[in-house]
Amino acid sequence: MIASATANATPLRRLLKRPLLLILCISLLLHLLVGLLFGSWKIFSILTKDEAVFEVATPPESIQPKQREYKLKTMRAQRSTAMATQIPITVDLPNNIDLPSIEVPKTPNAQSAIKARGDANKFGSGLGNGNGGSGFATLFGNTAPLTGAVVGTFIDLKQNRYRESAPNVDWLELGKDFVRNFKLRAFRKCFNADQKLFATHFYIPLMEAKEAIRAYGVENIVEPSKWVAAYEGKFRSQSGGTYRFVGTADDVLIVGVDGETVLAAGFTESIPGKWEPKEDPVHSGPPVSEYLPKLTVGDWFDLPAGEPVDLNVLIGEIPGGEFGCYLFIEKRGVQYERTADGRPILPVFKLKEFSRAERQTIEQDGYPKRLDGEIFGYF
Repeated sequence: MIASATANATPLRRLLKRPLLLILCISLLLHLLVGLLFGSWKIFSILTKDEAVFEVATPPESIQPKQREYKLKTMRAQRSTAMATQIPITVDLPNNIDLPSIEVPKTPNAQSAIKARGDANKFGSGLGNGNGGSGFATLFGNTAPLTGAVVGTFIDLKQNRYRESAPNVDWLELGKDFVRNFKLRAFRKCFNADQKLFATHFYIPLMEAKEAIRAYGVENIVEPSKWVAAYEGKFRSQSGGTYRFVGTADDVLIVGVDGETVLAAGFTESIPGKWEPKEDPVHSGPPVSEYLPKLTVGDWFDLPAGEPVDLNVLIGEIPGGEFGCYLFIEKRGVQYERTADGRPILPVFKLKEFSRAERQTIEQDGYPKRLDGEIFGYF
């Protein structure tokens, strides 16, 4: 038995006699134990790992101004979109377009204490553009420049230039200031529409006054009363001579030549300034309304042959309801054909040749007139 114990202890003695080998064995055992423990912990962690939960952080206060700016831009874009209610039609040769007649029903105007005067007859839905210009036609002019046209500015007399309040001015006082020299700065305190229109004649059939604010694209921000449209430019006569304007309007039609008033027609209570006709109105205008004033005959003025002269035309509707204006021109020394009641059949004043659509619109009222008269556009 002693021999057996000795035999069993021999390997241990041998190991003790070799300390390096003992240290190596102990190190291997420790590494193996650590490895087993770490591996077991890692496997346990993987198997028992919880599902990740993501949370959306609340936006910091610093981005709030950007959100407000975005909302403001969105509101402005929506307002601009809402205002653009007209649908433009662009064509290459607008002179050749036949536009249908539109029946305009008479509706009461709740904004005015004065009832609308007369009934709106049929009229063409647009006026010809002429010369293949861009833009589209309205009854108050083209939305893009035309050769020979005068430029129109729409003024709302009920709002100041910022549309914040009513200007502390009266139309008759404003108009009196304007006709002194026909400068638009007289309306600097009032709201002026951005859209300009380019007109080549002023034979505008009787219609609801809101058609004017639609033409200028401000129907969403302007009521159809107490408005005027001021047109300015130049005109000339190729042959020269002495002329005078003849016309009527519901409510206002004022013409200035070279800075001087030569015609003020329409309802006298709405006409500013001191100009008065030298002849009492005798002849009736187009048979569109029993309320349309008779034709007013203007002052004679000279046009040197081929020389451009300043031209100003102001039209407007003060109480609201309906609007229409009819402007003719007469040349001294010309023998015009006359109607049964003695009225000379005068040419419609024009700055370019009428398109087919314009002729259809102008001829619809059946009023005797000439459309083949002289062209006064300054080209």
